[in-house]
Amino acid sequence: MNSQTIQSPRGLDEFEDDSRWFYENQDKLKEYSGKFVAIKGRKVIASDKDVNKIIKEVDKQGENPSYLVIEFVYPEGTVVLF
Repeated sequence: MNSQTIQSPRGLDEFEDDSRWFYENQDKLKEYSGKFVAIKGRKVIASDKDVNKIIKEVDKQGENPSYLVIEFVYPEGTVVLF
């Protein structure tokens, strides 16, 4: 039995980086308060209150929404319980 190096699927590292950037930069995203944002390359590439519009917009841009970070920017002071 030989050992093989397991590699991450293409794009996983970028997805994780964008996700981390989203959570570490909430203060920079205040202008999107109350909206969903799609992030690629540490940049917001689409925003809207309707997540379905976000999906359509990124699709128009030639992006696969499944490979993008799409998150909701909660208004300041919102408490989210999980």
